[in-house]
Amino acid sequence: MNQRFQNMVKLHQNRVYTLAAYMLRDRAEAEDVTQDTYIKLWQRMNRSDEEVSRAWLLRVARNACIDRIRKRKPITDQVPEVGDHRDPAFRMEQDQLGKWLKDAIAGLKEPYRSLIVFRDVQQHSYQEIAEMLEMSLSQVKVYLFRARKQLRSKLPRAETV
Repeated sequence: MNQRFQNMVKLHQNRVYTLAAYMLRDRAEAEDVTQDTYIKLWQRMNRSDEEVSRAWLLRVARNACIDRIRKRKPITDQVPEVGDHRDPAFRMEQDQLGKWLKDAIAGLKEPYRSLIVFRDVQQHSYQEIAEMLEMSLSQVKVYLFRARKQLRSKLPRAETV
């Protein structure tokens, strides 16, 4: 069982942390949620011999993020940093675009925020998202369409020269 747990952690640790980082916009909280999620995984693996799916694991992480968001005061501006060693002007432009995108995603309400992260950031299939969010496939498609529409309205328009 210990080996199964380690394999699950190794396989999904980046997805769980990325989801938490996008939803919470705080590294420390994202790390805490990731750790709490794996504690729940360990408890579930001890309690039963059921197959624990990626959908279950990400649903647990998402729910933990939602709980933290509800309990917190105003959202902080801290976002995970991505290292980039390119041209400074290019990096500054990319950083600004990334900040706009992260702010726009953070401004979406649930389940729209989770849908964007699961589909467009983490590249999950529609079926996986339906399982994770306990929605029908058609609900996922309709809500994702609405989420993208809201996201486009929140992003600044690119200037044409």
